[in-house]
Amino acid sequence: MFVFFTSQVEELSHLKVRQRQQIIATALSMLTPLSKVWLRVIKLLLLTPVFTSLIYIEGWLMLPALLLTGLSYPLLTTPVEIAFARPYLTDALKQHTTQLD
Repeated sequence: MFVFFTSQVEELSHLKVRQRQQIIATALSMLTPLSKVWLRVIKLLLLTPVFTSLIYIEGWLMLPALLLTGLSYPLLTTPVEIAFARPYLTDALKQHTTQLD
């Protein structure tokens, strides 16, 4: 299942937003170096067309376009990050709960 928000991840649904973000960050830090490279390449491939489309916008229309692009950045990258972090979520969740104790 493809997930767009951390609240849609069943393992993390009982947590607050900030805690979910911390656990995702911890899970992403557990990625292997090769997985980190693949994650960055995929994010680059997703973001390149968005930012290159800004070349064709001129004048004051650039301001709303940049704002829209900046707001869409997490919508494009978060699902990919969650997909890469999913195998490490249980370990990150255990690590998070031990830190709280």
